[in-house]
Amino acid sequence: MTANATPPPPTGAHPRMILDATLRAAWKQQAAAGVGPVKASIDICDSAAHTGSRWQESDYQRTRWRSTTEACLVAWAATDKDEYAQTAIKFMTALLDDFDKLGDGKGGDDAVLQDDGYAIRNMGAATAFAYDWLYDKLTPAQRDHARARWAAWLPKWLAKGYRSHAPESNYHAGFVIASTAIAIAEAGEAGPEGDAEWARVADEVWGKELAGALAPHGILQGGDWLEGWQYAPFSVAEYALGARLMRGAGVKIDGVEAWLHSVLQRHVYALSPAEQTFAGGDVDFTSANVPVYVITLDAVALGDASADDKRFARGELARMKLTDDQYLLYDALATVGDKPVYVPRDKWPTWYVAENTQTLYVHTRWDDRAVWFVAQCAPEFDMDHRHSDAGNFVVSRGKDDVVVDPSPYPSFSSFTSNAPAVRSPHLPADLQPSQGPYGGASWSYAAQTASGVVAARCDYTNRFKYHETASDVPEALRDLVLLPSADGTSATVIVYDRATTGGTDRDLYVRVRTPGKLELAGGPDKATATVGGSRLTVSSVARSSGTPALATPGDKDCNKQTRGGCDGARFPVTEYKLELAGGSPRSVMAVGVSDNGAGDAGAQATPIGSASAGWQGVRVTGTRDAVVVWPAALDAKTLEYTAPKATAMTHVVIDPPAIDDRAVVTAKPSGDGCAIEIHGDNAATAWTAHPLVFVVDGNCVATLDKAAAAAPSAANTKAPRAAGHSPRKGCCDAGGANAPASAALALGLLGVVRRRRGRAPI
Repeated sequence: MTANATPPPPTGAHPRMILDATLRAAWKQQAAAGVGPVKASIDICDSAAHTGSRWQESDYQRTRWRSTTEACLVAWAATDKDEYAQTAIKFMTALLDDFDKLGDGKGGDDAVLQDDGYAIRNMGAATAFAYDWLYDKLTPAQRDHARARWAAWLPKWLAKGYRSHAPESNYHAGFVIASTAIAIAEAGEAGPEGDAEWARVADEVWGKELAGALAPHGILQGGDWLEGWQYAPFSVAEYALGARLMRGAGVKIDGVEAWLHSVLQRHVYALSPAEQTFAGGDVDFTSANVPVYVITLDAVALGDASADDKRFARGELARMKLTDDQYLLYDALATVGDKPVYVPRDKWPTWYVAENTQTLYVHTRWDDRAVWFVAQCAPEFDMDHRHSDAGNFVVSRGKDDVVVDPSPYPSFSSFTSNAPAVRSPHLPADLQPSQGPYGGASWSYAAQTASGVVAARCDYTNRFKYHETASDVPEALRDLVLLPSADGTSATVIVYDRATTGGTDRDLYVRVRTPGKLELAGGPDKATATVGGSRLTVSSVARSSGTPALATPGDKDCNKQTRGGCDGARFPVTEYKLELAGGSPRSVMAVGVSDNGAGDAGAQATPIGSASAGWQGVRVTGTRDAVVVWPAALDAKTLEYTAPKATAMTHVVIDPPAIDDRAVVTAKPSGDGCAIEIHGDNAATAWTAHPLVFVVDGNCVATLDKAAAAAPSAANTKAPRAAGHSPRKGCCDAGGANAPASAALALGLLGVVRRRRGRAPI
């Protein structure tokens, strides 16, 4: 927010929020055409006027009454029909006074604290919009009653509401839209208390809390959501609408355009070829990824985004044919403006790092035949619904979700995902042997090359920090190298794990999970599975100890297991897993995804080199001719190795000798192969060493595989500011009575679960 002094309260005539002549004209045109969310709003309000059994009950935390009130407001604004205004007032009154059933009178001042205050997002903004838009249709007594209720609700919520000052929390987002809309609606009409509320919203909520979150490197920038995408869609829409309301009240909020651009970017990159989005946290869906909600794109289209981003968001809504009947006010606002334009994906880079969560998203091509790769290495956050999963990754090939994260809700275990873990006795017994819930991780580097190779290193050493006590694991690293085929329809991922664990009894654990049925291929070193039309090949190429094994998790409920040892899955999977003895464990796995056709040899990976030769590595064929190589000793001044000849052999060198992150590569024929020598050199002609990726042709001529362009926020991998941890409570109890409900709330699914659980989704 640019102003230092409290801006004057918006005391103009009603309506003050959004509803101007331009908006009404657009909605009237849609009503006449009988299309879109305006038509859906009219249909719902027509039905709600009859107050059948569906409309009697409030649904989860008054969700139905909120959505009905908003739909009737849109219907009235689009038609001027008094009957729609009166129906909106009826449901507004229910939100103010009732609890479960229309007219029960069991709501009141304390109802706002239901579920630690979640209900405010349904009760606050909808009643404020009704007050503002229908001001002349409300009696003075009705207006007084609304203001009195708000005067009771807001202080109670501030005193006892969950995460009342924590941006990037769905609770905070719900309170922000409620308090912002109320402060604007009642400005100048609620006495000194109303003036004080406006000052608090302007100075504290937007001037401090969200100003910091929206600033460069703030916790919102990057477009991801720390709680994951079961909780994100409604939250990002609430922040976007709240910022628009403040602008309409004369207060400019800085950083919104950049943030909404990153929300759109995250949507595009996190969208699998099957057009579902990566969850990134607690989720109830029994699918690998989760549906895209209309309101995610609404946030960009209705908010203070750039003109292009608004058009692109509307283009995505049109292309994906997304609709809903729960957020029709947001949907209707999103339709007004320039015509939709499709996102020009073919002109965008194919990889993106979300700055706030540091999640890496990769598409090998921009169609439904792409390989889609996601990897996580999140900084430390004080946030619920995050998992202990630094180094986790998933892979889809076209519409086949081949390597998946089936973590159940909730999970405090690394074993429910594909993340590595080290047994740390420093952590409480019930959290072992997984990563801990307090420390963070970071990408040492992450980059894509012009040929599509992706190389990234996740350092998760600090994941074994406990509260403020430092990690007792000296080193824990995971390197991920994605080697796509020339056409981008198949790929091999090399997963190189190593750690210094601090004791021989502190083992390292790695695993790969798939919805396919894994079967060993002639021994424990290799397993294969079929998922749709894709073949998964998982190979243990090299390891310091242990024998890989297959397993089938049989319990989807982590509450029945030790939290750090839970291996549950929310849908059926099999896994290829390995436990390596502690000390200095090492593991190299190759995960290949390819066509399951009879003519496809699939991904093949074999070990090359040896410690005695001073280098080790993996030869990859089938999906791409490639070698991934690393020195046996990190202090070596020169690395020399030999690789087979090929027309175009990709070389990825991990930890090459370097000076100032620069190295010189020479190559020459040597028998049937090419001899490679690498030494550190900071000359201008030297190549970037992390990652060092080059191509050697059949004549042993080496050419740098230059870095590919990155989506803007990927160029800056600085982690956002992190807050200190507060004790986990409420929605983070492992499946207690306050565990969140299904993310399918917006689609009306899983109603029984929704009523049983305390926290609501999105």
